[in-house]
Amino acid sequence: MRLSRLSIRNFRNFEAVDVPLSGNVVFLGENRVGKSNLLFAIRLVLDPALPDSARQLRLSDFWDGCGATYDDPIEVHLEFTDFAGDPALVALLTDFRTARDPMTVSLSYVFRKRAGMSGAPETGADFDFVVFGGGDETRPVPGRVRRRVAIDVLDALRDAEGQLATWRSSPLRHLLEEAISDVPSADIDAVAAELDKATKALESFPTIKTLEDELRAGIRRLSGKAHDIDARLRFAPSDPLRLFRAIAMFIDGGKRGIAEASLGSANVALLALKLAEFAWRRKKNDRNFSLLCIEEPEAHLHPQLQRSVFKKLFGDEDPAQALIVTSHSPTLAAVTPLRSIVQLRIRDGATEAFSLAELPVSGDELDDLESSLNATRAELLFARGVLFVEGDAEEALVPVFAQSLSRPLDELGITVCNVAGVNFAPYVKLAESLNLPYAVITDWDPLDGSKPPLGRKRTLDLLQVMLAIRGKPAMTSSKRTTLETKDHAYFAKQSTKTGVFLNDRTFEVSVANTPALLKPLLDILDEQGFGSTRTRRIAAWRKGTVAVDPTQLLAMIADIGKGRLASRLGKKMIGLTPPGYIADAIEHVADRV
Repeated sequence: MRLSRLSIRNFRNFEAVDVPLSGNVVFLGENRVGKSNLLFAIRLVLDPALPDSARQLRLSDFWDGCGATYDDPIEVHLEFTDFAGDPALVALLTDFRTARDPMTVSLSYVFRKRAGMSGAPETGADFDFVVFGGGDETRPVPGRVRRRVAIDVLDALRDAEGQLATWRSSPLRHLLEEAISDVPSADIDAVAAELDKATKALESFPTIKTLEDELRAGIRRLSGKAHDIDARLRFAPSDPLRLFRAIAMFIDGGKRGIAEASLGSANVALLALKLAEFAWRRKKNDRNFSLLCIEEPEAHLHPQLQRSVFKKLFGDEDPAQALIVTSHSPTLAAVTPLRSIVQLRIRDGATEAFSLAELPVSGDELDDLESSLNATRAELLFARGVLFVEGDAEEALVPVFAQSLSRPLDELGITVCNVAGVNFAPYVKLAESLNLPYAVITDWDPLDGSKPPLGRKRTLDLLQVMLAIRGKPAMTSSKRTTLETKDHAYFAKQSTKTGVFLNDRTFEVSVANTPALLKPLLDILDEQGFGSTRTRRIAAWRKGTVAVDPTQLLAMIADIGKGRLASRLGKKMIGLTPPGYIADAIEHVADRV
């Protein structure tokens, strides 16, 4: 089974969210975007540990944009699919199938004004809640459904060490109870006797006995004889039935307790034990489906551990359980299957959600995107806008140019995404699906002779992609044939309307053709110690007696390396006006975030 859709209305920072989901789900967003609120909304429907008093919300739980009379209720709707392979789930959920699709189950929570109430409510007591299924309020969801289709939450401020060390909260509890039930009582009694013998040996040490007596006397003095707890220093309880509760998890081959583990190691252990608990519950027929919600694992796991743990968790396809993760970590986002991602962003005081569950890319495009999403490129999944560029030089210099235009990208939430080539199409589909303002900065790439420039075809192909993803009619072959006759001037002007910004040759040549940028570029070339021919050529370009030859320039740059050149240019070009097409691209995105 899988959670296939989530809909929230009028709850806290969510005015209206309705997104498809696919398999495991990762909600990405900046701080205060509402990730914890979203998890609590799901808990209102599913959490068996949530009391009705917590489901009785308050006026402050309504979205701020609700009217003073609170006529529109708070609603949370969850849809589940792919449950037909489990007869127990079919029997459990069959009453909650939706009318539009019998292979989909709907479970809902609604919080609204009491029937017959007039005027504005004054407190949460003026409201009632109902949890129902199948879109029909006459079909209440009983507690047994929440016990068998349940949610467990590891919140962002979790104390993994404390949970593992405390018997009541430890996921080891059920596993140990199961394991100890198969041990003969005579064997447990024998172990208890041995421990009692060891304890008496411990108590025989004078210093230990003195310490115990002092502690007991201190407790009795404070509490009085009637409330004395008769404290003792022991290895474990003497009662054989309680003996196994003293079993704890140790690390480093049993040399150290879990409290001495790193925070990250303790959290990994907690995750592993939670998954083991889920398996135990299925084996005991105590639960049919489990949702494990993990808030901000990056607060407890360093980047390498994030990658290691979640690659494995996302790779495990278990139809009886799923993960819901909230995060603002590009490291985690980079290893998340793209179709599992939901981006959260605030706009006009409400949080919007954009799901990639139905990202319109081919299998090959999906593989390309996922394999290329390192932690740097994954920043676009958190961005408010994105500038797509071809290579390292643009990636290094575009932020410098933006600063020169008083458009600091980090402050605006805009990221530069280097696609390492010219295959922009999958990235454009990704940005369109996330409703991200974006611009493509690319080269015209003219070819020698009568061959058409590569940039023309690239731009026309991207236009077709944009039309398709926006649900608009495709470009006709006759219109494309007409556009294929247009020159650079036409494309440079018209393509900006679609978010594609073209130079007239390549990026480096455009830098050289920008008067304010030519001097620092030539300074760097001079520093390379080229031979006499190139040195004279650079001097002539500096004097202006000879125009910069693109072929010769690119040959020099190739010897330096585009990345090294960009790094050095970045230090020399602060405050200098960029080439026009790059300035236009930056303004295009900055004006839309």
